[in-house]
Amino acid sequence: MHVYMAKIDVKQETPVDHGEITCFSIYGGPEADFGGGKSCIWVDVLDGGGKEILEKFANFFSDPSIMKVWHNYSFDCHVIENYGFKVSGFHADTMHMARLWDSSRQLDGGYSLEKLSGDRKVMSRAQSNHEKDLIGKVSMKTIFSKKKVKKDGSEGKTITIAPVEDLQRDERIPWICYSALDAKSTLNLYESLKSYLS
Repeated sequence: MHVYMAKIDVKQETPVDHGEITCFSIYGGPEADFGGGKSCIWVDVLDGGGKEILEKFANFFSDPSIMKVWHNYSFDCHVIENYGFKVSGFHADTMHMARLWDSSRQLDGGYSLEKLSGDRKVMSRAQSNHEKDLIGKVSMKTIFSKKKVKKDGSEGKTITIAPVEDLQRDERIPWICYSALDAKSTLNLYESLKSYLS
């Protein structure tokens, strides 16, 4: 499970009463079939119905029998609860699992989904039939950054990334692939860390 949001300055604000969900993705593992052989769902909240579309998933979010794996659960949970939905069915938070497994990563790599899922050692115990299934998260900067255009129309040296809501609208297909991969990376990371911690 992975949630993306906009209208929050994470360096200045907490997710309590801040932020709006733009999209979320659910990955149920390679055996899951959400229809048409698809094992991942990507939901557009930004232009796909806002709170009304979230209401369609209220039972999913609140059902304690549907176990959910998150990366930074407390953040995503607060943002979902800002819409008035209860979140239940917590199974694991890969960020905290990684801290339990290796508390020294704060100085050597960190605990972001990108850094953890891109680390071969961390991911070495993920259950996968294919190496390509263990593709880690790629940074937004790598995919979506652009050089800022100067007043004279030429490219400058400064690199910028558009706001999430602009990326979701203007770079739609790459954005869907990027954000849906986060749910898959989270579950793969969980499987590997679970093996290390067992």
